Amino acid sequence: MSTLRLRSWSVAALTFLAFAGTATAQTPPSAVLNTLEVRRLVASTNTADQTRLASHFAALAERYTAQAKRHTAMASSDGNPNHPIAGLAIYHERLARLNKESATTLRGLAEHHARLATGAASTAPPDSAGFEMGAGASWPTDEDLAALVARAQTSAEHRALEEYFAALEKQYASDAVKQKTRASAYRGLPRSPGWAAAAAVHFDQLASRARAAAQGAKEAAATQGRLAGTSR
Repeated sequence: MSTLRLRSWSVAALTFLAFAGTATAQTPPSAVLNTLEVRRLVASTNTADQTRLASHFAALAERYTAQAKRHTAMASSDGNPNHPIAGLAIYHERLARLNKESATTLRGLAEHHARLATGAASTAPPDSAGFEMGAGASWPTDEDLAALVARAQTSAEHRALEEYFAALEKQYASDAVKQKTRASAYRGLPRSPGWAAAAAVHFDQLASRARAAAQGAKEAAATQGRLAGTSR
């Protein structure tokens, strides 16, 4: 989070700050939803929404299956005593197993939501709550977020946004602490050379921006919480 960008939208007369340059900068496959969309659709009983969730979880299952295959291949390579980085086979074998387990859970979730889409009774597979909360989904872009804020009407939609902004607040607050620590480290260098002083000022500025972003996210979360309380 070394780079922050300020972005404003109006939400009940509230201006909030959004983070840019997240870890999920890649464009995901179209079937994979973002975290907020997953939470919104999970709370819906609409047939089309359940069908979209089925497609989302099926696509994620394929992604985890592919990751399992990659780690299996890496485990085979790292198991070679002549490999430059020997000894990582166990690590990759564990990741392959975890990815296979996730893929199995996701396929079960896809089938679960496909059944719900037909109106049939169904129970979600064990240990699937994290995926229904958005684990593995893409991070919403600025455009996604603006659209979700603009059309949010139900309590579930506002709660999802409240949770999102609360998570952002924590991220910004954590980043502010890290940047302040870096500034202190540069100021603590012997004789504080000029370049170190300049670096300290730079990290102080990043810390200040992160604190402002945390406050903006906190206010946005509070607004969405109030809206959730007055919506159905």
